Amino acid sequence: MVAVHVLNGPNLNLLGTREPATYGAVTLAGVEERLRARAEAAGVELVFRQTNYEGELVTFIQQAGLAGAGIVINAGAYTHTSVALRDAIKGTDALAIEVHVSNVHAREEFRHHSYMAPVCVGVICGFGVASYDLAFDAIVPLLQKRATKPAA
Repeated sequence: MVAVHVLNGPNLNLLGTREPATYGAVTLAGVEERLRARAEAAGVELVFRQTNYEGELVTFIQQAGLAGAGIVINAGAYTHTSVALRDAIKGTDALAIEVHVSNVHAREEFRHHSYMAPVCVGVICGFGVASYDLAFDAIVPLLQKRATKPAA
């Protein structure tokens, strides 16, 4: 079965209450509920996690990548600071899509750079929590295609 791990970094546990003008009013639990319905409809296993700790996020990426699962990752501020997250994605050859609720390119300059983007298959930002839906819909066919490739 195709599996997608949705991994969330620091402060995303505050989604829905933290700066609602920027991030909206939907909670992380609300995002998970939306994605669980999509996953069930698509026949896809969904693992949904959040942590405020960089090392734990690295472990989550490694687990997903080594299992051949797809990754939808909103690493929060670690996007702009963490070579470790980049290396975890690259080191496990994970199919990953970077997600942001806000349009990071319309915000502060320091948010314009991502260490992860060069090792992800795509980046989706600026569509509110629908960014997660778009990433899920994009990664499932990529995983299905990868699963049907003959072994080398």
